Amino acid sequence: MVYGYIRFSTSSQEETQQMFALTEYAKRSGLVIDSFEKDEGVSGGVSYKERNLYSLIKKMKPGDTLITTEISRLGRSMSDLNKLVNDELVPRKIRLIVAKMGLDLNCSKLTAVDQMIIFAFGFSAQLEKEMIQQRTQSAIDARKEMIKKDGGFVSNTGRYRTRLGNEKGVDMSAAQRVAGKLRSEEAESWKKDSPLYMWVEIQLRRGRKHKNILEEAKELYEKDPTKWCTRTGKPLYQPILSIWAKEIRPLV
Repeated sequence: MVYGYIRFSTSSQEETQQMFALTEYAKRSGLVIDSFEKDEGVSGGVSYKERNLYSLIKKMKPGDTLITTEISRLGRSMSDLNKLVNDELVPRKIRLIVAKMGLDLNCSKLTAVDQMIIFAFGFSAQLEKEMIQQRTQSAIDARKEMIKKDGGFVSNTGRYRTRLGNEKGVDMSAAQRVAGKLRSEEAESWKKDSPLYMWVEIQLRRGRKHKNILEEAKELYEKDPTKWCTRTGKPLYQPILSIWAKEIRPLV
């Protein structure tokens, strides 16, 4: 059996992207994914034992395959990743595939090099998480200083704010700040891999009208909704196209 695992900490936006990436990888590799397991709205900092991932692993048998997009989908803690591999996957003799990294390991016969690769990827995932937290905290501190010095700041949405947090003046929690940063970075990551976004970029640079782009995008979506969808899994529509057009051709 081949099981696909998807984890996303924000919304179903990431679900479509990850499922598409896994399906495409499976096709190229001659595999058929029998079923998908997902953890929705779950941070990578949550232990695998507290996620649906653990329930999936417990039912897997020797020779089964677990495929995910990135090592960070399994977790962002080095210690937790090592336990997952050595305490769960190795005893069960599971094959682990990390699609975007080209990692394909037979956990029943892990070599020292395999262990080193897992350690390196685990280190990278945890380091990335810590760097995101540091950058986010630095941005928060900078805004606090602007409020103290100038009375307010201009938010990412272009609004002038005199305080952090929501309209009631409650500061955002650390988890909310990290989640917001992750949403932004995941959106940029999605655009780099999205066939639809890349296709739209080509059409805009050719000078095609929005109306014609939307009509053809609708036809593409009807033929293959999984491939030709927006980040939310929907067909391309005018508000999204307008936003993308400003990103791609800001001076037009």
